[in-house]
This record gives sequence, structure tokens and C-alpha cells, in this order.
Amino acid sequence: MHPARPSLPARRCPACGSAVDPLRAGAVVLLDDGARYLCGEPCQILFRDGKRPHDRFRPPVSTVRTLSERVRDATQAQEAAPRSARTLRRRAARSTLYTRGDRVNPTQGLAFAGAGLLASFGASFALLAVLSALCTVLAAAVALRDALPARRDVGTLGWALGPLGAALAALAGLAAQFVSTASAWPLAGAAVAAGAMELRAWLDDRSRAPLAQALATLRAALPTSARVPLSNEPLDMSFRLVHISEVHAGDRVLAVDGEVVPVDGVVEAGTSSVLLHPGATAAVERGPGEAVLAGARVTRGAVRLLATRVGDDRGLVRAPSFSADNGAGSSRIVRLAGQFARWGGVAAVGAGAAGLLLAQGGSLPERLAAAAAALLAVPLLAVRRGSDSPLVAAGLAGAPRGIVFLNGRAVEDAGNIAVAAFMSRGTVTTGHPEVLEVHAVGDADVDELIGLAMAAQLVAQGHPIALAVQRYGASKGIAVGNVRRATLHPGRGVSALAPGSKALVIGTRQLLLDEGVSVAVADAIAGRAEERGHTAVFVALDGRVRLVITLQDPVRIGARAAAQRVFDLPAEVVLISGDHRSTVEALGLQMDVAHVKAELLPDERAVEVRRLGESAGHVAVVGRVQDIEALGAADVPVVLGAAGGIEGEAAVALANEDIRDAAAALFIARAARTEAVRCLTASVVVGATVGVGAMLGLVPPVAAALLALAVDAFALPSGVRLLRRVDLRVPARG
Repeated sequence: MHPARPSLPARRCPACGSAVDPLRAGAVVLLDDGARYLCGEPCQILFRDGKRPHDRFRPPVSTVRTLSERVRDATQAQEAAPRSARTLRRRAARSTLYTRGDRVNPTQGLAFAGAGLLASFGASFALLAVLSALCTVLAAAVALRDALPARRDVGTLGWALGPLGAALAALAGLAAQFVSTASAWPLAGAAVAAGAMELRAWLDDRSRAPLAQALATLRAALPTSARVPLSNEPLDMSFRLVHISEVHAGDRVLAVDGEVVPVDGVVEAGTSSVLLHPGATAAVERGPGEAVLAGARVTRGAVRLLATRVGDDRGLVRAPSFSADNGAGSSRIVRLAGQFARWGGVAAVGAGAAGLLLAQGGSLPERLAAAAAALLAVPLLAVRRGSDSPLVAAGLAGAPRGIVFLNGRAVEDAGNIAVAAFMSRGTVTTGHPEVLEVHAVGDADVDELIGLAMAAQLVAQGHPIALAVQRYGASKGIAVGNVRRATLHPGRGVSALAPGSKALVIGTRQLLLDEGVSVAVADAIAGRAEERGHTAVFVALDGRVRLVITLQDPVRIGARAAAQRVFDLPAEVVLISGDHRSTVEALGLQMDVAHVKAELLPDERAVEVRRLGESAGHVAVVGRVQDIEALGAADVPVVLGAAGGIEGEAAVALANEDIRDAAAALFIARAARTEAVRCLTASVVVGATVGVGAMLGLVPPVAAALLALAVDAFALPSGVRLLRRVDLRVPARG
């Protein structure tokens, strides 16, 4: 190489592949991932047209390992999950009603029933009559086997009465062949009744299958293992993968980017971007103290969680427990249905016994037929399934949308509200106000007063208005002033002593009046801002109003749609706020809400919620964790952004802070409660009416069985109907 001609290692032209000295390249293209050296303009044109077969550029591989990579490297492999007797008992106790299993195939039962029906038409022959009765009994036995999942919910009597009634009807039909004039109809009716019982078992299985599929989908979204620290030392990077059954409430769990959170919990350390629920499409930042729901996916960063709910108590898969009819969290409707199902079996046996005595005609076949009809008439399975399936479906429909109901009672109560009270700050509005204007009164020094306000409001650290003033002062380059004895007045403002022991008061009209400061000179300025829906904050120094700070807190997207959905339930919507009445009325006007409660302190909001409950009925309060007083006074607290945390142990908790999801939760609950009440009422009324008629011999077994099957066809798919309705009416939002 000539010393006067320096050169660099040759690079290949990405367009033609020729060797190019970077110092003498005919053309250079600069891209984000580095430079490309080309032979000349023709190759440059080809490169820009996308013809670059020899472009083999690879960015340098970073040697810096990310936190997630270091955590994975420091994690010990998962050991085999222990199978202790306690664990096995707990798994065995889990309800299998809504878990996928072998599907009921009605072919065998219907084949026996069909054979019995065909043989009944030759009932004049004793052999065919006996064959018909035998086939009917076999069909009833198959129906009894296929209906086995119902035994846990309706009891042994409720499970066995229908098939036994069909078998008894076959016996009555057979007796009729030898006691009275031979007729095919009693045996044919018994065969049809047995077929109806098989169809009941098949319909029950078919109606539970979509719920089981929805639950299986939710379970599949949850990991089966969790990463737990080996010690409590914050700097110890030693972890172990354990089976999820080994994690208990109070344990610490770590999740890094790309992983799904295995438990409900509260962030102890770390900040990350999280898809808050399985249906979420937009990631949200989560940091210390904030709740995360099991099933959330970490997209960036890492978090250490304190587990609050594990196993089947996790919000995502809690819905099957809503069918329980015992305990404080059980629904009143389900408890009532459970009583009907248990005692209804006893009543049906009593009605059957009475039918043997009271049936018209008095002959043995007629009395047996009356007893059989009484056993067939009572749709006990419809009573139970029709009341609990909608509640389970409500939980399954809400979970993928980030809506978590606490228990079955919560679904029922949320579906029975007469009033929905929306907190304004952070619920209807974004909760992030910004300073729009600062009006000086007289010859006030704006920068000095803003600096004093910034200093005084440090005592209200975290309050949205205080943060807005801090941001405004920082943006203007204003230095924080010096104050003494700063005091927070919840819901009203702050007071302090400025240099020279001058009294500094920052807050609402009422606070200034309580401190002996007249607001008359600034009232007109504040009034104009409040009429536009803005918040006015007064700043007084040394007994005189010096500033009026105007802030705007934008209304959340979908707030009006949320209010309209609640109106459509129907329920009344009330807006509760600590702001001035003019501000709240302007906010209500944007939502078409006329009923507002303004200028309320936190404790007064709780009193107002109780007053609404006394005058109107059940009250739901929609708010954030900070609205604890009002939420605690509500019949149905709906907490935004709290699902998975301690505060999420309310009736309804949302994973995100979308007010439309709060309205959707109330809609789902109302639809579930309406469906449950309708099915329970229809099942009890029709069952009781037909049962009495059957006991008196007025309703033959075949009619009783078909009427009961009609009730089953209405009540058993109630949960499926609700899932479809929610899918149509409640869009999934990320």
C-alpha cells in the first residue's frame, strides 16, 4: 500500500457486491443502523429502489445484560410440584361443574326411549308391553347416569326424582295393561318422559360447556409457575421457580418483561409497563403501591409483587365460586334457589305420595301415574342452574375485560342498584389538572405568591391540584418559597405562615372565609372560570386575596357514554364533588347529568351517599382508591384501577381506570340478576303449578315431563344467553 494513500478495510457494495474502500466510495447512504458504502450513483439508485441483495449489515451485539436477563440467569429451575394430601384434597374439592370433561352423548338414552316408544304400540301383546317398560326403565337409568353432575347442586332427591318418575310412569303403564283396557298411550308417554329426562341431562351439559370453555380460556392465560426470591434481602438476586400451588397470600413474586403475572398482588418494588388484563391492548405504567391482576403481561421492566390472592381466589378465575349457596359472600338468589332445590325434592316426594291417595279414578295405574307425574313435574335442576349460571357467566364475562366481582353477592347487589354516584376528580375527569390562568388581584407579585403556594402545598404532596401548581411553577422557572407551619385542610386547601409571619391561605372560598379572608374582590374572576367547568383556587396573603389560579381537569373519554349506559339500566346518575357548584354543574352538563352534589368534604360525601341510599335504594359509588370515604359508605363500591390489590376487595374492582368499564360492570350485573330472577320465578311457578295438577291426577306424566323440559330449555342456558348478550353489548377495551 502506498503510504500517501491511506485506506480502510474494504466493504461490499450492498447493491452489486463489489469491494469498496470506505474512504473512496462513490456514494454513501446513512441509515439508523449505520452507513452503506456504494460504488457510485447507479448502485445508489438500485439501493434506494430496494435492490440490495448484498446488504449484510448487522448492528454490533451489545454486551450489556438487561435486568430481565440477569434475573432469568439467577433463577433456579422449577422442581416437581408437591402432591401432599392437603393439596390433593383441595383440588378434589374444586367444583367440576365448569371444567371441561367428557360431553354427554344422549344417543344411548334416546335409543332406549325410542325403543320403548316403538314397543308401546304393540302393548296389546304382553311381551311387547314388558319390553316397552324395560326399555323405558333403561332410558331412565341412563338419564340418571348422565345427570350425575347435578347431584351436588340439587341433592340426591332432586337428581333422582325425574328419572325415577319416568320409571314409575312405565310401571303405571304396564299395570294399566293388566288392570284396565289395554292402551298404548301410558307406556308411550312413559317412554317420552324418559327421553325428556335424557334431554334434560344433555341440555344441562350443553349449557355448561360454553361457561367451561370461557373458564378454560382464562386459566390458560395464567402461568403454572411463579418466580419467588430465595431471601428477603432486597439486593439478593437469587430466585427459584415454584409451582403456583406453592405460592400463598403474602409471598413475594417477581415478574419480568415478557412474562405473565401469576398472582393478584401489589407492586412492592420496580416500575414496568403492563397489559393489565388478558383483553388489554395498551400497556400502562405500574409502580410501587399499585395493584396488578393475575393474567397481566409485563411488557417492559420488572416488578416485585406482594401476593394478595392466589389459586382459585384470583380475580380472573374466581367466577365458579359464585354458584356457592353458603357463606357470607353467597348470593341471596342462589341461597333461595338452593333451599328450593333441597326442599323441593322433599315436596315432590310428598306430592307423589299424595298422588297415590288423591288421584282421580282411584285405580292403581291412575294413582301410580299421578305419583309419577308429580315426580316429573318439578324442574329442580332449572331452579338451581337458572339462578347461579347467570352469576357465574357475569364473572366470566367481566374477567377478560378487567372487571372483577368480589363474589356472587356482589354481582347481585350491583345488579340491584337504583343510584350510581360518580366521583368527579380522577373518575369523571382525568385527575391530572393543569393551570390555565393566574389572575393577580391588585399589585400582587405573581412569582412570589406562586413560589409560596408551591412551598405550602408540599404538605399536600400527591394531591392533583398541588401537583399542578408545582408543575406550573417549575415550567415558569419559579423558585420554591419558604413557609412555616403548613397545615392541610382536607377537601379545602392549605394554610401556612409566610415570611414576616403573614398568614398564607390557599384553597376554596369556604376555607378563606373560615380564616377570616373576604373573597368578594376575586369572586367575579372565579365565577367566570367555574361557569366554564374550571376549578378556581384562591391565594390569600396577610388577610387579602392576591391570586386566583384557574385549573382545568379534562373530562375522561367516554364519560358521557358511561352515564348514558347507567341511565339505560335504568338507574339515576349523581355527580359528587368537592368543587364549587358552578364547576360541577358545568361538568354535569357535558355528561347530561342534572343531579349534582357539590362543595362536599370527604366525610360529607360519605354522609351524602348514605342519604341517597335511604331515599332511593341501593347505591353504587364509582371512584378511585382515594375516595375511600364515599366508597366505604356505598352498597356497591366500584373501584377504578384496584383489581388485584387490597383495595380491590370491594364489590367491583377494575384493572384499569376507564369509567366506561365501570358502567359495563353495572350493566353485566343488572343483566345477570334479571336473568337469575326470571329463571328462578319461572321454574318455581311453573313447577309448583304443574306439580299440584299432577298430584290431583289432572296432568299425565308425559305432559308433566314435557312442561318441565320446556322450563329446563328456558332456564338452563341462562348463562350462555348472558355471555352472548355481553359480547354484543359490551365491547372489549384495552
